[in-house]
Amino acid sequence: MNYRSAVVIGTARLVEDPDERIHALDLIVDHMIPGRAATMRPSTRKELAATAVLAVPLREASMKARAGDPVDEPEDVAAGVWGGYVPVTRSIGTPVGAADNLPGVNVPADVAARTR
Repeated sequence: MNYRSAVVIGTARLVEDPDERIHALDLIVDHMIPGRAATMRPSTRKELAATAVLAVPLREASMKARAGDPVDEPEDVAAGVWGGYVPVTRSIGTPVGAADNLPGVNVPADVAARTR
């Protein structure tokens, strides 16, 4: 079986400083679409109150991955048993506008560019 696994060791803390929380949330948005946070309206107090942000200083971290063909038993190969794997991928799909968008409101250029 192929896999990717990460283990992080650290003590999480709740981010309570409003500026630090906003900065962290902007970083998440910008990770998906660089520069997008600057084009959006600021989060409301209600939205920020409903969203927890955790910071985890990394004391220790490790990552493991395995890729490639399976290591089959010689008897299985000799018996003609199928060996292989089914790739699982994550991809960005075509943007879907909200049902209540006003007429003429199109996908912003930065979003469209990221999803091509």
